[in-house]
Amino acid sequence: MSKITLENLRYRYPISKTDVLRGVNLQIPEGKVTALLGPNGSGKSTLFKVLIKVLSPYEGAVFVNGEDLKNMSIDALSKIVAWVPQEEDSLFPYTVLDYVLLGRTPHLGFFNMPSEKDEKIAHNVLVQLNLSHVAHRKVPTLSGGEKKLVSIARALVQEPETLILDEPTAHLDIGNKMKVLNIIRGMANSGKTVLFSTHDPNEVFLVADNVAIMNGGEIVSEGPPAKAITEETLEKVYGVPVVMHKINEKQVLVGMRQEDFKSP
Repeated sequence: MSKITLENLRYRYPISKTDVLRGVNLQIPEGKVTALLGPNGSGKSTLFKVLIKVLSPYEGAVFVNGEDLKNMSIDALSKIVAWVPQEEDSLFPYTVLDYVLLGRTPHLGFFNMPSEKDEKIAHNVLVQLNLSHVAHRKVPTLSGGEKKLVSIARALVQEPETLILDEPTAHLDIGNKMKVLNIIRGMANSGKTVLFSTHDPNEVFLVADNVAIMNGGEIVSEGPPAKAITEETLEKVYGVPVVMHKINEKQVLVGMRQEDFKSP
């Protein structure tokens, strides 16, 4: 069953004559991790902005749980889909707990304060992500890895059915990358639908059930990672020769051939 369906999506920015999304068709299956893989400028972030109603396509449609996205209010969408941007700077020096509680906004009435139930949900998520020890610290004082985990915590506090994460491992060290990838896999294991973008094929092999490879605003390959990601496809998309080594039945290491590096 598809959680989100994209049909012939086309989008171009007002000052441009060129489509950024060129007839994108894609199904995001329920309860699975789907990765959107592609280089810079391939259309990944634009596609995500369409999915959260920041941008409106001039052609095509998006269906969430079978309902046309254009007929959904932001409030209704926020109760189903949570968004984690690549970078998010807090305008105010919130504590981590207060910042995470902002994720409860779709469930609160106008001017209503978070209830004891809302605070319990926030505390439980902080425990789940091992963030309890920073609950009362100011968000700007956190490390990059901690800030990313806090952004994910805020999304989880929304209690969404689907999470969309834009390059969630960008600028993180390997330890924090693995933490984020484990969280992504865990969310799907608990029944949530996850869509995330990445530049790194290895991340796809580690956690994704399905992958859609984007290039030039189009989906050029999709399906289970082991079938959709090939040396030929990666070379066309990234413009460099690559080699893939199978480590075990589920993981493949992608890298450049040593002979392709030129000595100074």
